Amino acid sequence: MRGSGYHPDVTSRVSPQADPVSRARAAFQHSAGVPPSGIAFAPGRVNLVGEHTDYNDGFVLPMAIEEGIAAAFAPNGEGVLRVHACDVGETREIPIAALQGGRVPVSGWFRYVAGMAWTMNADGMRVAGTTMTLAANLPSGAGLSSSAAVELAAGRALAASAGAAWDPRRVSLVAQRAEQAFAGVACGIMDQMAVACARAGRALLLDCRSLATSDVLIPADVRIVIVNTGVRRSLSSSAYNERRAACERAVAAVRRSSPDVRALRDVDEHALAHARDAMDEEAFRRASHVVAENRRPAQLAAALQRGDLRRAGRVMLESHDSLRDLYDVSCPELDLVVALSMEQQGCYGARLTGAGFGGCAIALVDAEAVDSFVHGVARDYAARTRLEPQVIVSRPGEGTRLVE
Repeated sequence: MRGSGYHPDVTSRVSPQADPVSRARAAFQHSAGVPPSGIAFAPGRVNLVGEHTDYNDGFVLPMAIEEGIAAAFAPNGEGVLRVHACDVGETREIPIAALQGGRVPVSGWFRYVAGMAWTMNADGMRVAGTTMTLAANLPSGAGLSSSAAVELAAGRALAASAGAAWDPRRVSLVAQRAEQAFAGVACGIMDQMAVACARAGRALLLDCRSLATSDVLIPADVRIVIVNTGVRRSLSSSAYNERRAACERAVAAVRRSSPDVRALRDVDEHALAHARDAMDEEAFRRASHVVAENRRPAQLAAALQRGDLRRAGRVMLESHDSLRDLYDVSCPELDLVVALSMEQQGCYGARLTGAGFGGCAIALVDAEAVDSFVHGVARDYAARTRLEPQVIVSRPGEGTRLVE
């Protein structure tokens, strides 16, 4: 989770670590003496393109990955939410009654679970006393949305424990409010929607204003390779919120001559150029990225659907350049991974994924070239940085679900 202190035990690898579902089940039975009544699983996600467009009412193209967070659970009849995080070795609890008033003071990793329960209650979704055990094989602080995975895994478990209906879109909005209120991150809706609603084998083209979605089939002969730079980041830091504020300043400047504009989603290059003199240089650069980036999800989706992998790769590279040069959210390690990726045979394109400031880069790689790609990038990155990269090779996974 973002800056939470929750650190799943993930080592440098190509194959996934121990199954979090079996770990959560075993830990629950060990502590409770009985099997859980169910297990929920929420995946991490990578965003193929459309970065920092979600909180500007724009378009994104994320996909779920196969790694994620499992929540083994059972009703406890005690009126208490009790959660054990296996990878931290810590148990936290709070009375359900405390979640029915004002926002409760919680900290660390538990704020994502308690915050989810609080916002579910506030939204009219019944929450009952529940015992829960969390286990993960998703690296924390890497830009793979481990915070949304915790929120959605906990939400799915809480809904099942109380016998409540599950509406992925509704719960996505609940989870977004939980992150904003309890983690202090002015996040958009992309992470929660991707984690909740993605389908196996497909990316999710999402309109962050209407929440309309369409599935984009990922060609079977390519893989998404995720390279974790090992540089941790925190989205609750001022840098993220400063960029959002710059976008809002740009919108205010454009609105002086175009009062119907609600967000950068409604702005094109002509309108932005027309309003340039009315905004500061930082706001103009940030907005320039968002306006151009907002077209890239549809461009990448179209390229993937017609199998034009070279065009798909160019869209990814254009996105990375814009994030580096206009939005200023890259770092030397991310730039290095992208450069090393493009030196490997079978790589069509690469870019940072997530909000930046460290975390992961992704590459679109021919399936037959994956082994040599991983070896080359990992070897050269370690030689240049003395950091051991974590590497995940993924196909698009399924969204949040009950697995038992």
